[in-house]
Amino acid sequence: MFREILPNIRQVVLIEAMTRLGYAFFTISTLSFLGLGLQPPSTDWGLAVAESYGLLTAGIWWVATFPALAIVSLVISTNLIAEGLGAFDD
Repeated sequence: MFREILPNIRQVVLIEAMTRLGYAFFTISTLSFLGLGLQPPSTDWGLAVAESYGLLTAGIWWVATFPALAIVSLVISTNLIAEGLGAFDD
C-alpha cells in the first residue's frame, strides 16, 4: 500500500489539505464577523472587520479594509501554495 497507492494520492491529499486550510481561515473569519466566533477581548481579523464596519459610513474606510485584505490575501496565498505544490510534484 505504501509503495503503490500512497505515492499516487500524495499530491491530491496535499492539495486538498491546503485548500481546506484556506477555507478554514475564511470560515473562522466569517464566524467572527457574524459574532459567532471569538469574542471581543480576543484578536481576530473577522472581529476587527466587524468592529470597524460602522466606521465605513463616516468615511473611515481603511480601518475595515486592511483586515479584510489580510483575510483575502491569506486565503489566496494558501490556494496558490497548494497549486504550487501540485505543480512541483508533477
